[in-house]
Amino acid sequence: MPVVLRSLSDFKKFLRKPGATLQIVQNTFVDRQGEEARAAYRRKGLYEPRTLRAMSKKAAIFDVKGHDTTVWLYWDRGTRHWRFSGDTVTVPLHAALGPPDAVVYRCSLPSLSEQGRQRRSTAKQPDDEARLPGL
Repeated sequence: MPVVLRSLSDFKKFLRKPGATLQIVQNTFVDRQGEEARAAYRRKGLYEPRTLRAMSKKAAIFDVKGHDTTVWLYWDRGTRHWRFSGDTVTVPLHAALGPPDAVVYRCSLPSLSEQGRQRRSTAKQPDDEARLPGL
């Protein structure tokens, strides 16, 4: 199912869907850094997929795939400058110094075959006692 985002409301609805994933496809601030700094950001999981852990009225907390860390995304201020286009969300970074920067996120949902695999893997497994009667 393709993701089509036109507003912050659409984005929040997308995040609540099972398997919804965000992934940074461009970060202009990081792109301007040296190769060593860019490599450090990659090692820390900057470009790894993120899945929703929790959401409030003002922010979302994401788990980062393959890393024992969380990342916050706030939308309490400045969202009128966010740009929504198809499956991407562009979030401007407002810094006091330097050129304007932005982070571009690609939003995706698992394919139908991936959803089926996820459901089967999360299906309740019988506990050991049920499989080994009399022990």
